Amino acid sequence: MRLSGLDIQHATGGQWHEAMPGSIESIVTDTRDFKSGQTFLALRGPNFDGHRFAASVADKALALIGDAHGIKLWKDLKVSQLEVTDTLVALGDIAHAWRMRLQGTTVVAISGSYGKTSLRSILEHGFTALGFNVVATQANLNNLIGVPQTLLQVPSDSDIALIECGISEQGEMKKLAAIVQPDIAVLTGLTHAHAEGLGGLNGVACEKADLLGNMNDAGWCVLGAGVAEVLKQADVAMSDQALVMDEHGAADTVVWSLDGRTLQLNYDSESAVFELQLPARHWAANMALAASIMLRYLKQTRPHGLSEVAHALSGWQAPAGRMHIVRGNNGSTVLDDCYNANPVSMQVAVDTLRALDGRRIAILGDMAELGEASQQAHAGMNVSGLDIVYLVGPQMKALADTHTEAIWFATTDDALRAISQQQFDSNDTLLVKASRSMRLESIVQVLSKKQEVADVI
Repeated sequence: MRLSGLDIQHATGGQWHEAMPGSIESIVTDTRDFKSGQTFLALRGPNFDGHRFAASVADKALALIGDAHGIKLWKDLKVSQLEVTDTLVALGDIAHAWRMRLQGTTVVAISGSYGKTSLRSILEHGFTALGFNVVATQANLNNLIGVPQTLLQVPSDSDIALIECGISEQGEMKKLAAIVQPDIAVLTGLTHAHAEGLGGLNGVACEKADLLGNMNDAGWCVLGAGVAEVLKQADVAMSDQALVMDEHGAADTVVWSLDGRTLQLNYDSESAVFELQLPARHWAANMALAASIMLRYLKQTRPHGLSEVAHALSGWQAPAGRMHIVRGNNGSTVLDDCYNANPVSMQVAVDTLRALDGRRIAILGDMAELGEASQQAHAGMNVSGLDIVYLVGPQMKALADTHTEAIWFATTDDALRAISQQQFDSNDTLLVKASRSMRLESIVQVLSKKQEVADVI
């Protein structure tokens, strides 16, 4: 980024103390690994106050940004200081100001109850393979702190910025959408994920739909399979320009079929075939969704056919924690899917495991933030046809009660102790999945000697 001190003052409505900087090129919110010439913005939370750490970097900082209460701590610091009302809001305002300078960059905002991280990863891989300069959200930087941080890292010469937007509370999406103001807005799918904080499925739909209401004038949106129907039931209006995926295919969309690990994509009169690492239907659906987005975008920029897009997508590998294939102990295979979980993603992961050869073992932990639907959602998981099922956490007790052959543990530590005593071999594939709060990555670590992608399964 590169914004003047005056630009940032106008964006935030703040007031400079000491000299106004001529140009600011880097704003950070963490004093660790702080580099000379950066600007430090002090965030405030229930259990922390970033203002208290500013003195440690003041001698290297170009400027400091803080609120009225916080900058009282800085009265002896001889460095430019911008006083704002709320530093979190200011971070978003600054990021939006920079986003509006990215006139040559197509900004794609991706949200949904499931599939957004995988879709973002697939699009990043595909567009990069076609030669585009792509910047994308890293790790889980998809909230009111992470989204502005990602936008501020987008160089002005980027072709595409893929911004993942995640929410858990009412009003968050409206704020994120106003910051990002996307050219393309994508909703991958809608379910009860985070329903506890959003007011049920209708609440989830209404909150997520705020992303569609803040697009640029020439922007267009993409709705994953089933999204249009959920929005309709929630009385959310949809754009005529929407690219709508459904079970039977729709205009300008890519249709898919999966035979084992062989994925076939069809678009108008074209078809393309390539192999997935797993017989995962949700990967196949995301590939078709990504291909549909890419083909529509490419019509406006650099026309490519389905075969070129499919070739670009074919080398994709799942990111860590998202059905990531790990070589386990004694030649076993571990499917690390413990980054997060909701009823849809949990079921498709189990279905993928069920489609594999050999002994199939599921280690499933609680799904968080489901609200009143939690017990029913856990009890309703279909884990039939698997060889061994380990269930972890108090919510998974509901599933254990209906599947008496399952082995239930009250805590992750209990499961870790028991599973670490078991022997697995090359005939075994183990799926590990839960919400992040369950910390099942500790089980992945025990099951695998090293984090290494398997060549085949």
